[in-house]
Amino acid sequence: MWNRAPLLIIYIAMVPAYASTLHADPWPWVDDGSGANDVSVLLMGDTNLQGREDPAEAYRYVRDTLLAADVRFANLECALAGSSKDPLIDDIPHKRWIHSEPDQVAALQSVRMSAVGVANNVNYPWQAMLKSIAVLDDAGIAHTGGGLNSDAAREPVIVEANGTRVGFIQYAATVFPFNHAASDTRPGIAAIRVSTSYRPPPNLDKPGQPPIVITQVDETSLARMRADIESLASDADVVVASYHWGISNSTDVVDYQRVVGRAAIDAGADVVMGHGPHTYQEIEMHRGRPIFHSIGQFVFDDRLRLGKHEEGLLVRLLVRDRQVAGISLVPAWRDKSNLVRLHSPNSDKGRELLGYLRSVNAHGGTEFDVAGDEIVIRGLIPRNANKKTD
Repeated sequence: MWNRAPLLIIYIAMVPAYASTLHADPWPWVDDGSGANDVSVLLMGDTNLQGREDPAEAYRYVRDTLLAADVRFANLECALAGSSKDPLIDDIPHKRWIHSEPDQVAALQSVRMSAVGVANNVNYPWQAMLKSIAVLDDAGIAHTGGGLNSDAAREPVIVEANGTRVGFIQYAATVFPFNHAASDTRPGIAAIRVSTSYRPPPNLDKPGQPPIVITQVDETSLARMRADIESLASDADVVVASYHWGISNSTDVVDYQRVVGRAAIDAGADVVMGHGPHTYQEIEMHRGRPIFHSIGQFVFDDRLRLGKHEEGLLVRLLVRDRQVAGISLVPAWRDKSNLVRLHSPNSDKGRELLGYLRSVNAHGGTEFDVAGDEIVIRGLIPRNANKKTD
């Protein structure tokens, strides 16, 4: 059982689906999840809220879909800490990054976001991260991945809906080398330490060849992560392990991502949710459970990414009798007004995004089918079905 501070547990009522003249109707899932013990969980990737006069407008075309679910989780890739107000002064100078104003939290409130992860490379410095966490607390939005010290940063969140306990925990491998990762005595984010080294290419007779990049996960942080997930898996029916990792703008999976993702599944995670590259990456199945190496962006307002990598995935977990019974995806795309919209894989834009997703899964990724207006992951084996071998 968990041996640190008591878990934050959120109890929520079933949220009815409803249509609105201002928003698109709830997504027509093949299985509507209306069974007596069903719970639907929606996962969203990189989420940045910034500079909106009406923050709720960010979710205009997906609001009813989100509200129709029971549990909602996103990687919050912004610190709701307030900005310097000087356009010539960045809040993270070496990254050209501007923090968000606290009032943007209204967007998350408008869709009743259950919880967010804050372990990423823009919740920096720790003073800004703590201000942002205070804003989330005041808004009633749970968070994982950052805190006053290492124990607090690694504290998960459990959301309870319809008798099912869904646990979330988040870490980052994209960590600045100074005052970013939480320690025993310093605030910061929950970090997975990864070192990088370089090996010369095999044919040294050809000048200009790039070196071979080698990544190695720090065993201490990996063992601590495993223990965290094992403890959470003993308390929650479903575990989502979330990671900010990878290389920005790249569809290539870095070796350490596979090491960390597989270790999370082995420790008891039902789903690994990756984000950070801002685009699609391979979906890997390990022991019948998915590792989404990157599900791309969802709502994203950062000035440097407007018009770039508009693609994302909305991931839906259908939990039945307290275990994951199905996983579906819907392609997402931010339009010319930078508003996220969902696209059926049978539509023109949806087919384009489906083709892109297939291309990044062409060499070793999992297989999936189109069913109705969603993409369905094949080969799913619920964690409870693996008890004899786990």
